[in-house]
This record gives sequence, C-alpha cells and structure tokens, in this order.
Amino acid sequence: MSVYTELNTDEFTQLLSHYDLGSLVSFQGIAAGIENTNYKIRLKKSNIETDYFLTIFEEISLSELDFFIPLLAHLKNNACHVAGPKPQIDGQYVLTVKQKPAAIFDCLSGYHVEDIQSEECFTIGAELARIHLAAKDFTAVHQNPRGYYWLHKQISNHQLDTSDDETSLLESTLAELQSHWGRWQEQDLQKGFIHGDLFPDNSLFNDSTSISGIIDFYAGGTDYWVYDLAVTIMAWCTDTSSSNVKLDMQKQQALVNGYESVRLLNDDEATELPGFIKLAALRFWVSRLIAAKSSAEATLTTSKDPNQMKNLLLSLG
Repeated sequence: MSVYTELNTDEFTQLLSHYDLGSLVSFQGIAAGIENTNYKIRLKKSNIETDYFLTIFEEISLSELDFFIPLLAHLKNNACHVAGPKPQIDGQYVLTVKQKPAAIFDCLSGYHVEDIQSEECFTIGAELARIHLAAKDFTAVHQNPRGYYWLHKQISNHQLDTSDDETSLLESTLAELQSHWGRWQEQDLQKGFIHGDLFPDNSLFNDSTSISGIIDFYAGGTDYWVYDLAVTIMAWCTDTSSSNVKLDMQKQQALVNGYESVRLLNDDEATELPGFIKLAALRFWVSRLIAAKSSAEATLTTSKDPNQMKNLLLSLG
C-alpha cells in the first residue's frame, strides 16, 4: 500500500483547518502509485459529504510541484478532465505535511479501461488534444525529463544490462532517430506541454465515449505534441495478445481521428508520426529496462515487461 507517511485523525483535522472544504468524516490509505502517499478522505460541509484525495509527495520536489499543481488547476479551469487541486483558504495549493509537500485533489469516479476498443482510442485522442491546446497559454515551462537527450544518455552509458543483440538494436535505432532529430528541429512541429505517460492506467472512463479524468501528469514537460500523440498510440494501440507484438492500425487510426476532431495535425506532424512512434517505443523500452533492474535489486515485482516494447520496436522496422 502506498502509505509511506501515516497520519492520524488529529493530524488530518489540523491540515484541513487550512481549507474550507468541511469537516473530516473518514480517511483511508489507498494503494495507488508507488512513489507517493495517497489517502481518500471524506469531508462533510452543509450536510453534504464529498470525497477528495490527499497526496503527500514523497519524491517530487517542491519546485516541480510549483509547476505541476498550477498547471492542473489551469487545465481544470479550461474544461479538461483532470483531478483539479483544491485551494487552501489563502489561495495556495501546496501545503507541508510532516515536512513533505502535499495537496488535496478532486476525487474522480470511473474505471480504468482494460479491454481497449476503437471507441476508447477516439475518446482518449480527443482528450489529449484538449490538454495540448489548454496548456498552450500556460506560461510556466518544465522540460520533458525523459526526452530525446535523456534517452541518448541512457543508451550511450551502456548500463542497461542488455544482450549483445539488444545493445545493437538500441544503438542502431538511436542512430536512425538521431538523423530524424536533426530534421525535426527544422520542421513545423508544434511544441508545448505533453503528458508523456498517457497509458490506460492513467485515465478513468465513465463509458467508452466519456472520460472522467486523466491523472499522473508528473512525467510530463515541454516537448513535441506529436511525440505525445505517438506515446499515446503506443500505449493504447499495441496488441500484446500474442508474442507477435504490433500496433493495431484500426485503433491507431481511431486515436488519430479523435485527436484531429479537436486539433488537426499539420503536414509535417502527420509525415513524421511514424518516427515519433519508434522514438516512443525506444524510450519506454529503455525506461522499463531501468525499472526492471531497480525492481530486481530491491526484490520488487512492480515493473512492466521491457520485452513488449522491444518487440514492438522490432515490428516497426
């Protein structure tokens, strides 16, 4: 369970004194995420009970939260489906709980999609485009922490515990994408905030055509919007039902159609999308290799299978 910082009733009452959300009815630690402490809290105000989430950030720095929390408020105020942060009485979003930053958020309803169909792909594509456009006039900037240069460094360091064949595939794909990267700098590829990790477990649906909310923005930053689209295609449209891992082209088209129902891709973005999908597959293969190594060293079993991303990369040619 993700409760690294334990709170009692008196401590909850004290932190809630900074808000005008009501009095404490109940609280429960929840097993959501592996980096932060999360509580579901029920508050009562004017005889109405409402659920919220309290997150105590165990790893993310206050300077990072000074970007992400106002961003989430901005997205919420611009009609994006996110868990908006709740302001304190003084208007601030972040408070300190046991010397750690914390914030209270709206509690989202809904479910994680498991049997992904084209309808959900269209819906998630449209919401991704809304987030891109809504974040366009958010003035603060935070660079993508796991962008191309991070990826280049990880592969060049030769610390990934891969076989000779896997190392060769990593290096040859990086060399191919390096030539693309130079070209991308000169093209009309729109940049702005990207989520960067929009997998099905980072979204909640009401039904196949209605999203309750997108969560876990903390891997995001400034990068190419088409790269975010590529990551989302990889996350939602990869068929892993057999050893022959590949993209489901019907789902991919549905996701792109959903995105373009809100924001049209320009010619350069449409042309370069396949290269960005390859970059996305390489990025998540590398990050899963790193996570798998860390999990093995810590005797944990929470990492995702790196071979899915490797096999997807091989299928992309």
